[in-house]
Amino acid sequence: MESKTKILERLVSKRDKSASDLKSIIHFVKNNNLRYPELVLDCSLQLLSKHSSGLDSEYHLIIEELVNAAIESDFLEVAMKGIKSLSRKFGDKNTKVIKIAGTYRESNGDENNANEYYDYILSENKNDLKVQKRKLALLKTKEDLQPYIEGLNKLLKDNMNDIETWAELGFVYLNNLNWSRALYSYEQVIMLNPSQFYAYIRAAEILYTQGTTDNLYQARNYLCYVIIHDPEITRALWTLFSVCRAIDRTGKADAKNATLLTVCKKRLKLCYEKAKTSTLIDNYNLE
Repeated sequence: MESKTKILERLVSKRDKSASDLKSIIHFVKNNNLRYPELVLDCSLQLLSKHSSGLDSEYHLIIEELVNAAIESDFLEVAMKGIKSLSRKFGDKNTKVIKIAGTYRESNGDENNANEYYDYILSENKNDLKVQKRKLALLKTKEDLQPYIEGLNKLLKDNMNDIETWAELGFVYLNNLNWSRALYSYEQVIMLNPSQFYAYIRAAEILYTQGTTDNLYQARNYLCYVIIHDPEITRALWTLFSVCRAIDRTGKADAKNATLLTVCKKRLKLCYEKAKTSTLIDNYNLE
């Protein structure tokens, strides 16, 4: 099966992109929850400057994607122009406009105003999950992260299948060296969506860090799953290589371990040769 990254690369590789090509890229990134803000920003600007007359009903949808990408890329002047356009179309009291304006205020360091925007939306709809998350994200910048962690856990009590929140909780625990809770969080992501390869890699890295033979073998299983589905993820290959060497050092390696080490070496060399950076790996001892 072709990976999401490969599909996106194929879409982007077309030289002379039509309006349809540009829209396909934007929709693909959005529908697959990918983060390529600068790519979306570029495609949106091209659509609006060269093909605006043919966008019809999609015009303001593209404006919305433009604003979100501009905020994430820190092009705040572009974002503000887009917000003004959305306000003229839908009005200042439109929930979507208020939500985007709140995100803009947040990215501009105006947390108090952002909080007011979010409180207004939640007063109208207390179950708006996206706004709950944005309001909670304001706590992430504080020195004491405990309220943020408590907020994430509270959010998960009502939304146990929320992959994004589990992943964020795992990231926070990992940064605070709480290995067991970070591992649990990433394993929740794996159970909810087995195609989230980053979660397998993070879980494997934690298990590798914790050591013990059982943990190393579980880490190896996770990484093998990733590489079976996408053999060009170099981070997974490097981690698998390190895990297999650690298993060797325990004196409890099975026959498969030597085979996997050979596979890792070959795949890594192929990946670096393909990227025309083979000299980087030539200087590294893979033995």
